[in-house]
Amino acid sequence: MEIRNIAVVLTIDSVDPDLVALASDLARRHHASLTGVAAAEPPLVVMGMDGGAVAASVYAEQHAEIEASLAAAEASFATLVPPGVKHHWVGTIQRPDAAIIEIARTVDLIIVGATDQKPQIGRAVDVDAVLLGAGRPVLVAAAGTRKLKASKIVVAWKDTKEARRAVMDALPLLKAADDVSLVVVDEGNLATERASMLDAVAWLQSHDVKAHGDVLPDIGGVAQTILQAVMTEGADLVVSGAYGHSRLREWLLGGMTRDLLATHGVSRLFSN
Repeated sequence: MEIRNIAVVLTIDSVDPDLVALASDLARRHHASLTGVAAAEPPLVVMGMDGGAVAASVYAEQHAEIEASLAAAEASFATLVPPGVKHHWVGTIQRPDAAIIEIARTVDLIIVGATDQKPQIGRAVDVDAVLLGAGRPVLVAAAGTRKLKASKIVVAWKDTKEARRAVMDALPLLKAADDVSLVVVDEGNLATERASMLDAVAWLQSHDVKAHGDVLPDIGGVAQTILQAVMTEGADLVVSGAYGHSRLREWLLGGMTRDLLATHGVSRLFSN
C-alpha cells in the first residue's frame, strides 16, 4: 500500500492550522494529494402542532449559516496549505461522520484532530463512528502537533484481524521509520503471545521495516502499558487496531481503543 490520497477532517467553526500543517507535511512526504473535508447539518428543530412555519424558518437560517461557514473554512484551508501540495475541498451539509465515511472510498488515510469535547450534534466529528465505519486507517493527531515525525513508532500488537489490518495500513509509515517497536501486553499466555509477536516482527522485517518486539507485563491495563512503552521508546505515534462493534445503531468501542483515544501528547493510527 502507498499513501497517495489523504483527507484531513476540519470543523466549520474553526480550521485548525496545526492539523492542516501536519496533514500537508504528510502529503508532501508521500507525494499525496490532500483533501480538506468539513460538514455540518442543522440540528433538528422540534415544534408544536402550529410551529411548522417557524421551524422551517429556523432551519433555513441555520442552513444559510452553515453554507457561509463552509465557504469561510474552504478559504482558510486554501490559505493554510503550502505551495506544492496538491489539494482540493469537500464541504457538505450533512452529518460530519456520514460525510467522512462517504468520502473514505476515495482516500488512503483519514486525519482527524484530537479533542476532549463530546461531539456537538450536527457539527462536530464523531471519531468513534469514523473509526468503525470508514474502512480506512484513521490518524488521530495529537493536539498542537504541526509535524508527525514518526521516526519512532510503537505498534500495539495482538494477534487479531484488527491489529493485522493496522500494521498493513501503517506500512508506508513503518517503512520510513528509524525504529519500530512491536509490543504485546502479557495476558497470561506468554508462549503464544511471544510466538505471534516474533512472526509479526519477521513479517515487518521482510518489508524492510526496522522492527523489534517484546512481550510486556501488564502495569495497569493494556493502554497504560502501551503508553509506558511509548515514553520508553520516545515515540510520537502508536499504531493499533480499533476494536468495537455496532449495537442498536450506536458505535461501541472496546476499552483499550477508548483509553488510547483519550490519551494526550501522542498521535494514534487506528484501523478496524
